[in-house]
Amino acid sequence: MAKERKDKGLAAHLGDPVPEREAIMWAELSVAQRAKAMQRMTALQRWIDSDGAIDAKQAAADAGVSVTRMYEMAKAWREKRSLASLGTFAGAPKTRVGKHDAALRRALPSVVAADPKSSVRKLALDLEGACGIPAGDMPSHNTLRRYVEEELRRLDQKTMAGDDVMLDCAACTLTPTDTVLLTLFAILDRWTQVVLGAGFGDPADSRGGYALAARDALRRLDAGQLSDLPWVERMSRAEIVVGLDEDRWGDVRKRFADDGIAAPVEPSTREKRFGRYLRSVTGLRIGSVVILPRHTEASLAGDLVRTVSPTSDQVARLRVEVDRHNSGRTGAFSDPVRSTPPADLHRMLALLARG
Repeated sequence: MAKERKDKGLAAHLGDPVPEREAIMWAELSVAQRAKAMQRMTALQRWIDSDGAIDAKQAAADAGVSVTRMYEMAKAWREKRSLASLGTFAGAPKTRVGKHDAALRRALPSVVAADPKSSVRKLALDLEGACGIPAGDMPSHNTLRRYVEEELRRLDQKTMAGDDVMLDCAACTLTPTDTVLLTLFAILDRWTQVVLGAGFGDPADSRGGYALAARDALRRLDAGQLSDLPWVERMSRAEIVVGLDEDRWGDVRKRFADDGIAAPVEPSTREKRFGRYLRSVTGLRIGSVVILPRHTEASLAGDLVRTVSPTSDQVARLRVEVDRHNSGRTGAFSDPVRSTPPADLHRMLALLARG
């Protein structure tokens, strides 16, 4: 009921249905930011509707802003009713970029190209020597390693979308400071590093979790979101990280074969398997989503609270972050012949979607 009232309140200010762009921005806001946005919208509308009965000073106090800011918001709101009119806090979360990001990225390609077969540790040290940043201001070794790993992943991209498809799951939070622990299920393309589909589920029911991710992948394919990828004609293999329900995956090879999927499937039930494919494709971040493989089955520490029932807002936020991740990769491709995904991939997703 509380969520329903909140959605109706948003629609009252922004229109019913709420425009897609506004719904995306709303999904990106924290609970505190939403409360502030609702306070400002309510105060703005009350002030405008009062036709002068409420003075600007009172309206500003109701909105929690200065009088000057209130006039600025009112002008922007009259021109276009949007969360963006309420202040920069309502925009999309910004990715933190270090002050030496540009210098590191300028030096990175030549450092890796000079010794592409070297270890990540050595390349990070080489980057430290080549970037021209003063020693006292040098980012940490782990930060340099992340830059190197990102460049190596970029160089490893091949025009083979759909050749090697990997299914992985791991615990995650929606932001670095979030205390709600969810379990991410993702379907990944190894060579293009695109997330084909993703969803939240229960590690004790990984068939159900992958069903949600498969439905999301089918939705993206049907909507043409991945149409620019250079798809291969045949899928070579599929690899699956099995959740905590290993007994339900014993017949996976037979089920795939019986469904007409020729590509071999390799289920993984080894220890420390969670997040193994996510690490290689996305690293341990998908936008603001932080992947925490060790917490997938381990007991929780600190303030983390595990849930297997994500809200619609959390699901929407995941879609936004996956879209952002993919846009940074699909833009590198432009398939002039507009190839289509391999038939085995569609069969596999349809089979998984049935749970």
